[in-house]
Amino acid sequence: MDRFLHAMSVFVNVARLGSFTSAADALGIATGSVSTVIRQLESYLNVALLHRSTRAMRVTAEGAKYYEHCVRVLAEIEDMTLALRSTRDVAQGHLCVDIDQEVACALLPRISEFSAAYPDFELKIAVGGEPDGLISNGVDCAIVVGELSDSSFKCRHLGVLRTITVASPTYLAKHSIPSSPQALKDHFIVHYSPRRFGNPRHLRFASDRSDVTVKTPERLCLNDVTAVLQCALSGVGLAQLCELIALPHLHAGRLDEVLAHHRPMASPISCVYANQRHVSMAQHAFMDWAAESLKSQAHRRNMGLTHPGRDATQARVCQSASAEHSNYLSSLVASAGEIAA
Repeated sequence: MDRFLHAMSVFVNVARLGSFTSAADALGIATGSVSTVIRQLESYLNVALLHRSTRAMRVTAEGAKYYEHCVRVLAEIEDMTLALRSTRDVAQGHLCVDIDQEVACALLPRISEFSAAYPDFELKIAVGGEPDGLISNGVDCAIVVGELSDSSFKCRHLGVLRTITVASPTYLAKHSIPSSPQALKDHFIVHYSPRRFGNPRHLRFASDRSDVTVKTPERLCLNDVTAVLQCALSGVGLAQLCELIALPHLHAGRLDEVLAHHRPMASPISCVYANQRHVSMAQHAFMDWAAESLKSQAHRRNMGLTHPGRDATQARVCQSASAEHSNYLSSLVASAGEIAA
């Protein structure tokens, strides 16, 4: 294809300038190369594009039609090339992102800020955070939590996710408050699985130099972080949740933190994407925004200045958005309560 486009370009220059020599000078190639390219092009098209004589050279009728076609095609290719290159400098176009559930609860309440900054941006978001099938599913990048094992992707660090262990005051009033991670064997644990029907994420707690995993009976495991939150709020049992998700409920007194001195180490939040030569400006802009958003929320948390209105928004986003889902969660929580009892 490149050779064919080159031949079209050579022919356009010959037809416009009226000689092989002038075309060769304009293109920076040898005159003999120009002659060879035109001869091969005419052989491929099986038509004479130029009338040659000792005095002059002119374009044939077929050559004139082909000249107009070549000029139009080459101009369209140039326009498209400039347009594609410009997207590397301007954040515009389409972007498909897969975001981990817990991170989504922190980012989505602020998505209007991103939309306002980039009004020409078309963003499609799936909540899940699974890098598997990143390319085959048409996903440009995925925001995931935890250590990465697939080295075929490029990765950008965005921040960290801190996990805390919580329960409702109602639950703690009925059960003893655990004094150590080992005491959790006497409690009902609401487990979370990042993947549908996947393995539960085991509870982690800080030890002397690293985290230790505490395995408890898997009587209830949910792959919806919203459902885990609802179960904890309803007094079903203890759960480990992202701090940003639990924070508004801790401030409101709907949840209490337990084993605060055994908080596990923070997990890395990363954006993974295909190992390609060029990354669009749109993707860079989204990663920059996500990193800054997570950083600002961590700063407010550390300073104790978390915005109450935004906390309320996060709580609403992490709860059901429709009556149907609310009814589902209510029945699920009621069933979970029966299991715990």
